[in-house]
Amino acid sequence: MSDVDLILVCQSNVLDYDSLSGFPLDRLDLYKTLVYPRMVRDGDRFIGHLDVLNSLDGGTTYFDADYPQRRELLNIWNLPSASGLHLANVLLASGLRVKIINNLDSEWDWFETAYAANRTPPLVGISSTFYLGIKEIGRIAKRLRKLDPDMEIVLGGAHANGRAVGAGVASFEAPMRRYGINYVLHAFNSDSDLRDLLLARKGAKSLDTVKNLCFFDQGRFTATRSEWNTPLLDEVPANWDKVDTPFLNRTIQIRTASGCPFSCSFCSYPTTAGGWKTIEAERVRAHLESIKRIPGIDRIIFIDDTFNVPPHRFKDLLKIFKDYDFEWFSFLRVQYVDDDMVRSMKESGCAGVYLGVESASDRVLKNMNKKARRADFARGIELLNKYDIRSLSAFVLGFPGEDDTSIKDSIDFIENCGVDFYSLKEFFYMENTEIHNQRAQFGLTGMGTKWSHDTMSYDEASQIKLEMFSSIKNATSIDPDTSLWYLAYLYDRGYGFDEIKRLQQGINAIMADQMNGDMSRDSAAYRALTDMMAKAAE
Repeated sequence: MSDVDLILVCQSNVLDYDSLSGFPLDRLDLYKTLVYPRMVRDGDRFIGHLDVLNSLDGGTTYFDADYPQRRELLNIWNLPSASGLHLANVLLASGLRVKIINNLDSEWDWFETAYAANRTPPLVGISSTFYLGIKEIGRIAKRLRKLDPDMEIVLGGAHANGRAVGAGVASFEAPMRRYGINYVLHAFNSDSDLRDLLLARKGAKSLDTVKNLCFFDQGRFTATRSEWNTPLLDEVPANWDKVDTPFLNRTIQIRTASGCPFSCSFCSYPTTAGGWKTIEAERVRAHLESIKRIPGIDRIIFIDDTFNVPPHRFKDLLKIFKDYDFEWFSFLRVQYVDDDMVRSMKESGCAGVYLGVESASDRVLKNMNKKARRADFARGIELLNKYDIRSLSAFVLGFPGEDDTSIKDSIDFIENCGVDFYSLKEFFYMENTEIHNQRAQFGLTGMGTKWSHDTMSYDEASQIKLEMFSSIKNATSIDPDTSLWYLAYLYDRGYGFDEIKRLQQGINAIMADQMNGDMSRDSAAYRALTDMMAKAAE
């Protein structure tokens, strides 16, 4: 095997269960909103939802297993990353070889083997797509440096871009020195910059020609020119079947568009993405042909933010999908569907969709600039249910204008409008959003998770989240940080949607008991889930 140019670490287990487990249990009320409904208390520690199933099914949890076992156990971060496959596919067209490490915490042994197999040490990349802060990046970098103190590491992705936009490129110097990171690529679309860095490194050429790069030149922090990169879409080759992907099971993720044509006032994506760009429907066929050549792959997650917009393109895609034998998941603007479209979705293999409902209050939806009303969402969900397409409705709690009345509207909608799965997440306040420009109108102050406005605060929204989780009976709560991917991953692993619902309801019942003070493994909810798992194994 010849040397690879890049080993790309795509993701890792981002939640630090150990630090949360170290908090005193008798002070749970002080941090309850941090752990519930995301985690389950198991003895002296908190664990994730899937680790509850791992423990009951096989007697061990993910973090207690060795690496081969971890790859077989349930873990959401074992779902193949979209960014890693995309980059490997793009770089392959330039003659650059990439080894993908999908989840470092499951594939560390694969990383060690791949790194040692090279005659010349490759560049090691850390994708920051799922990291909100520098802590997890630092953990990974330290682990890599322990293996080889001279390893060259490059950081790129969403966190790097967000930090550059918010704090400026000079803010990278301190963490780069602290964690031994050699390079940072901070553009929103850094595919071409990474290619140029790899080619420059391979040819021992100057790095000054690489855009959007921070590095050290004889110990001096250096930043090259910043320049916007247009997203690669039509230019992306259809080489998915040529990428080495031992971590794939049945599901792959791709995108057919970048950006978003909407301007929801809480969202920074339309700003950071720099416009909206789509691939022509017929061009998507080449990618499906390549995916079809990957043995065992028969499910696709389309990660486009607005997959069914514009509607005429979506209808063309559905016609193409009917030529292939695969199932698919996507994000969906459900206010734009009709009966014919949803029927065609089902006929083309649609298994599940993510709905950004956000609120069931028309007043709050107007504040959000959602361009939709409660009735639009109710009509769309009714159509999805008619054709047995599973959906997850996501709600944002505490957006400016939110009050007790709007919260009751959302509870009523979830309980009575056919919602299948739902998620709840507090409003996260960002500077590069439209609501920031309107902050005076709502008395909005603070930033991130430290905000308040005229009618609510973050802490109040967090408490409301727990109350809604405990009170809602007619729909099933899913962790908002994994949402659609949680459903698609379990489906990939052979669980049917009805089974997923029953198991998740069992996990939710355990968390509800624990929120009321019953931490016992012998609780009624724990026994019920244990019995359910035992019957499923028969």
